[in-house]
Amino acid sequence: MRKLLLLSGSLLVIYASLRILLDTSFRGDMRLERILCRCLLLCSEGLLLEKAEQQLTRGGPEGLKEGLESFQEALRRNQASPDRWCDLGEGLLASAQTEKAKYCVSRAQALGGRSVHILWRAAEFYFRIKDNKAALRRMSRILSEGTAYDSEVFDDYIHSGAPLLDTLDYGIPESPRPARSYFRYLLGLGNASHAQEAWNWVVQRSLADDRLAVEYVDFLIKRREYETAIQTWTQYLGQRKGSYRESNFLYNGDFELEPGGCVFDWKVTYLDGVEAGRDPAVSCSGSVSLRIQFEGKENLNYSHISQMAVVKPGGYLFRAQVRTEGITTDQGVEFRITDAESPARLDVKTENLAGTAGWRKVEARFLVRPQTRIIRVHVVRPPSLKFDNKISGTAWIDAVSLVPLSPP
Repeated sequence: MRKLLLLSGSLLVIYASLRILLDTSFRGDMRLERILCRCLLLCSEGLLLEKAEQQLTRGGPEGLKEGLESFQEALRRNQASPDRWCDLGEGLLASAQTEKAKYCVSRAQALGGRSVHILWRAAEFYFRIKDNKAALRRMSRILSEGTAYDSEVFDDYIHSGAPLLDTLDYGIPESPRPARSYFRYLLGLGNASHAQEAWNWVVQRSLADDRLAVEYVDFLIKRREYETAIQTWTQYLGQRKGSYRESNFLYNGDFELEPGGCVFDWKVTYLDGVEAGRDPAVSCSGSVSLRIQFEGKENLNYSHISQMAVVKPGGYLFRAQVRTEGITTDQGVEFRITDAESPARLDVKTENLAGTAGWRKVEARFLVRPQTRIIRVHVVRPPSLKFDNKISGTAWIDAVSLVPLSPP
């Protein structure tokens, strides 16, 4: 028994010594590596693959031949490995044996199943042979696995030079998450034509939602592409738009819908000392109004409710219904209509309402000149100059409209 242990120990020492020599002194001796691998199962896959890469990089008929032989040997040792099939496929491609290379990549995918790593290697292979659609289909499967790979996949799409429509049709799964993620990626690049093409693709497949529409409209507004922005918003609304942009240039004027955050809808921004929101218990038109309750804490300069409207030159009539209850101080609520780019070009106010009164109509007629393309309608409460200036009380707003007096 003792002799057997000594023999086993000696063999282990010899085996370890050969491994060290193979990885150091004889690292470049592939003939020795193959002999040790076949006779003693002392194989160095890393060394074999490293040598194959060096041989392919060296190029020339001899380098390509030796590189392929090394990849074939690595595959012979582990035929169940999808990575080894990919390695051989890449070697065959370097040797201009494209069809054989395709076969190897297909075998790798069959063995790799849903492996993101193998899908990625396959996609990169197809990008190299200019088969963009095949590459994009594999990248699409990666995107279906979750958000972890989005940015890297999208970067690859840009670097590949694949046409945008091909990228959308073959590289983006027709499901909301990856489609919206890629659209946001394109918005971040700032390419307006690509963003519009992608938006049309997303909308046609019913993959957009209100939040995505708001982000796209904001993108267009920042670029001052106002007509495109309003067309995008109106078309996206579909049946929800009602009379919007036909008889009323303000959306959701009766507040029947919860504001969605778009600049072409009511934006209600929080301010300490004020509670603002829809009130289903009080209305003048429909079943809901907008309630603004001042808590009497401050002499507020309030302008935290607004909506934008794209306009053309001509006359306009603004109207709204306002009800007040216990509005203190000399300054109550009013509407202010300004040029959103330059208030100096257009600045119109309605009557200021305070105290307690039932529904009252306020209105303002004004002229839009050619320089004005987009306006902002605010609900405001100017600060008071009186000693008793902390405002309290409640105001309700309903039936807000902006009507062109001549064809815009």
